[in-house]
Order: sequence, then structure tokens, then C-alpha cells
Amino acid sequence: LISGTWTAIARPFWRVEFSVESGSLRSIETLLAENEELRRQLIETGARLDTIHFVELQNAELKGMLERTISTSTRSSVLAAVLERPPFGPYDELIIDIGKDKGLTVKDKIYAPEKILIGEVGAVLGKTSKVILFSSPGNKYEVLIGPRHVPATAIGRGGGQYETHVARDIPIKEGDFIEVASLSDLPFAVVTSVISDPAQPFETILFAPVVNVYQLRWVLVEKQ
Repeated sequence: LISGTWTAIARPFWRVEFSVESGSLRSIETLLAENEELRRQLIETGARLDTIHFVELQNAELKGMLERTISTSTRSSVLAAVLERPPFGPYDELIIDIGKDKGLTVKDKIYAPEKILIGEVGAVLGKTSKVILFSSPGNKYEVLIGPRHVPATAIGRGGGQYETHVARDIPIKEGDFIEVASLSDLPFAVVTSVISDPAQPFETILFAPVVNVYQLRWVLVEKQ
């Protein structure tokens, strides 16, 4: 009886000893290491999924740009990646990843997505080009404002912004489109602010492209 009782008590300890000697009982350190490895694999899998999603969005964006180019332009257009933009480069300038290798020349027009004209090529190197934005300080354009096509002279203010001045009694409001017939037959920009001073006969109209030119990743170059 004593022998049977002792065997029943000792059996669990024998199992533990056997498990330790045979390696079947893993230590806490091993379990923690395996858990950490599983976490790392989950993070890597999540990163891969995020990358796939990013590529899918990027492809959709590029496809849309190219489809619009084919359907809206009879000239030759080339897709370019924006390598450098403010604040990491001079304001009102972009650096793109194509140049003489793609046949670019000075004065080629630069479009943002949705066929929005934003600038032109200012200098061409072998595999890169410098883009000068139309909003560069001092640049002047004859524009038409709003549904009544109010004529005015717009001046670049830098930072993708423009301004002009019109008589106070002319109805212009935020959201009105700006056209520049000499540059593009599509909307050029949109009114962002109307500043009026009762003591002045004119009001200041501020406007900007409908896209943030400093967040562009891709542009289209329309070759002359």
C-alpha cells in the first residue's frame, strides 16, 4: 500500500523530469522567444499588406492620369516623378526625374493630376529637369474670374499662390474658377479668399490651384 501511494505521488515528478530530459517541456525563455518571433512575423505580414495597398493606390492614380492624358490631349505627354519639392528645395520649383533622355525642352508645360496646369520646364539636364511654377513671385497673367469671366491681371505670390485686384462692386466669391486663356483652356485655379477694405475702391482676390503643388508625387509633361 505504501509503495502504491508513493508511486502515485512521485509519478508527476517523473513525468516532469522525463519531459525536461527529453526536451519536450520548453522553458519560459523559449516560449517568449517563439512569441516574439510570431509577433515579428505578424508585423512583417502587416507591412507587406500595407505595401501592396500602397502600390495598388499608386497604380490606380497613375492609370487615371494616363487615361486622362490619352483622352484629353493630342500632344505627346510623358509621366514624371517629382524628386524634390519645397520645403526641401527652392520655393516654386520642382525637380522631376526625366530630362533630355525623354526629349524634354525648356517651356514644356507641366500638369498636375486632373489636367491642371501648374508650371513649365525651366532647365533640362540629362535625366532630370527643373520645373518653374507659374506662381513664382512677379509672374503676371491675364486671367478671367468666375462665371462672368471678369478680366484681371494676376501676379504670382510664391508658394503656389496668386493675387489680383478688382473693383469692389464686381461679384466674386470663394470657389470661383480662374481661367488663363493664354496658358490653358481648362480651369487654372480657384478663388481662395476675397479681401475687402471699405476705404479702398478695390478688393484683393487670392487664388491657388485646386491641388497642393507641394504634395505632388507625379506630374505630366506636355512636350512642345
